[in-house]
Amino acid sequence: MAYAWTPDLATGNTNIDDQHKQLFFMVNAIFDAYQRGKERQEVKRTITFLVKYTIKHFADEEELQKKYDYPNYSAHKHLHAEFKKLVEKLTTKMFQDGLTDNFVVEVCTTVGEWLFTHVKDEDSKMAAYIQSKAQTV
Repeated sequence: MAYAWTPDLATGNTNIDDQHKQLFFMVNAIFDAYQRGKERQEVKRTITFLVKYTIKHFADEEELQKKYDYPNYSAHKHLHAEFKKLVEKLTTKMFQDGLTDNFVVEVCTTVGEWLFTHVKDEDSKMAAYIQSKAQTV
């Protein structure tokens, strides 16, 4: 269930691309740590870090959109907010119910698929717009 960074996911913005790579790495690290039987605390720390890093990434991405007056900013920000709610629910579930095989698979699949789809579909549109604006400046 590994999520691989591929060149077609690149936005052209080094900072955003590096953050996307880190997000994919963290999703893979959660599943990998759990499969290797790492202590549950390490898996929880990794999930918690992923949540915090995602929030930072979204803030950076939204700042970039505002800087270039991205026309889909509100819709994009709404997608980020919906994802944050989903991750908050998953985190609450983790601390209430603990780490189970099904939960770890659910987190990795849900977060990984959302990130992959979001980067490929939404962030690529944003990147194309920002690149076209940056060339005219």
